[in-house]
Amino acid sequence: MSKRRVRTIVLFSAVPWDGVFARPQQLARGFVANGARVLFVEPSASLLAPLRRKDLAKHPFGCEPRFTEDALAVVTPPLILPGGYRWRAVNKLNQRYLARFLRSTLSVLGWQPTAVLTHLPGTADFPAPWPQAYDCVDDHAAFAALSPLWRPEVVLAMERDLLRRARCVYASSDVLIRRCQIIRPDIRYVGNGVAVAHFAAAARGKTGVSGLTGPVIGYYGGLGEWVDVELVCAAAVMAPDFSFLLIGPREMGLPWPDLPANVHHKGLTPYRELPRHLADFDVAMIPFKDTPLTQSVNPIKLYEYFAAGKPVLVRAIPELTRWEGLVYPFSTAAELVAAARIALAEAPELAAKRQAVARQHTWEAKIAQMEDLMRVHGM
Repeated sequence: MSKRRVRTIVLFSAVPWDGVFARPQQLARGFVANGARVLFVEPSASLLAPLRRKDLAKHPFGCEPRFTEDALAVVTPPLILPGGYRWRAVNKLNQRYLARFLRSTLSVLGWQPTAVLTHLPGTADFPAPWPQAYDCVDDHAAFAALSPLWRPEVVLAMERDLLRRARCVYASSDVLIRRCQIIRPDIRYVGNGVAVAHFAAAARGKTGVSGLTGPVIGYYGGLGEWVDVELVCAAAVMAPDFSFLLIGPREMGLPWPDLPANVHHKGLTPYRELPRHLADFDVAMIPFKDTPLTQSVNPIKLYEYFAAGKPVLVRAIPELTRWEGLVYPFSTAAELVAAARIALAEAPELAAKRQAVARQHTWEAKIAQMEDLMRVHGM
């Protein structure tokens, strides 16, 4: 009798394993919990990256896989040529190099891939024959506004090819669904989720870990070009009785304003510690800028804030304002302050309504949807 082959998923992530804990890490853990093995492939850095981050020069040819838990291995790929999202030929070279590296890594592990799940349009040129699924969670072409080494038309061409190549396709927001279904009418909507039990602990009362007094208006997550720190600072000047708390790593090279005395920044906080910090928020916020990039995102933190029952101030963009009655939209600093004051006096039953929404969006349910479709397509 032949031995049944273990499902082995190669997951191409857009974020490193030890960065902000996001959808790729949640999916990896969920697949493992459901009996699969996962090779989590961190995003490739370019040969220019060590000029800004010297630590990236330590392993120019990649690293041996490291296990974060049983059946979940994380690998850091080798440095690649810059400009892969500007020149397609460069991307093809990089993908061939990456494929050789991953074949070697899988050989060391003794694993035979049964599927690839990718978050990166560049894997349209990945030369291995392993069946692919594409999980579209960003408007990747919009990142071209942030880097001269990206060209939107090149990224869009890659994504179109990936949409055609993938056996199954998911998207995390309505905006992304509408764009992708032109090529893939069979696309499946799988929004983001939440580890309910983990974040519900933040509803038990303040922990004091922030050390702040007065009403605390808080945000956690990556601090990149898409976060309107200037608007938060302007709101802080208008509301000196509030404490504003920003938790998360600053993107390298991000312009950073002088913070008012009542705006506090804490760097990357481990995922396991986030509920203790969230507990200290009187009001949570998602102060995104209104851009093509943010128009397409479905922020995980919204569901995490909901799991804690917290009132949430949101930039007036569709994926956030869809939760009318449970969130407080704003477009200006003055509107943010006014919304915060209303949120602080909201009816207590709104917290329970938010928690009920969170229970409908568990990661277990999201992963089950993805795995069902993968199985239909022999993955």
